[in-house]
Amino acid sequence: MTLFAALPHLAPATLAGALAVAVNCSWPLQKSRRVILALQTASALLFGLHYLLLGAPTAAAMNAAGVIQAVSAATLRSRRLRLSVFGATIAAALAVTVATFAGVTSVLAQSGALLSALGRLQRGTQALRLCFLGSEVFWVTHNILVGSRWGLTSDTLAVTTLLIGLWRGGALAMLQENARRHAAAARRRIRFS
Repeated sequence: MTLFAALPHLAPATLAGALAVAVNCSWPLQKSRRVILALQTASALLFGLHYLLLGAPTAAAMNAAGVIQAVSAATLRSRRLRLSVFGATIAAALAVTVATFAGVTSVLAQSGALLSALGRLQRGTQALRLCFLGSEVFWVTHNILVGSRWGLTSDTLAVTTLLIGLWRGGALAMLQENARRHAAAARRRIRFS
């Protein structure tokens, strides 16, 4: 049986998760911020559906907020309006977290969503990637606890492609150069002390 022949026989949560993984693993490698945000929108829609079908309403709501944030980050020219939309989605996401509170999984989903929102506000693609890399700590833990194999698959691919995107964009070289400069400055301070 081919992959395409098997798709109609998959459970809806599995199908949504598989499609979300396919979309989500491509955005960190893109160079254009608008393309990144468009792919994040599609991924968040699919993961929102996946989590809703798994019975993880807080994660579903965080993905819904992510859709609104990605669309507004890509389309709104006014910084004030964009920040207002982000503030409203964060406030709504916090209210949803309280309303659907399921313990630590809700806190993890909210924390991951906050770092993702910070990433979407970044103008540079490297800063965006760094924020999303930080959000993965929370999402990996969340996905382990809620048993989302597709979420964990996506997390593994996202971390890998985020690191590749950071490397291609020179962020890792910049971090290494900063570390070398700090080490050299520390050696000079010790030598002249």
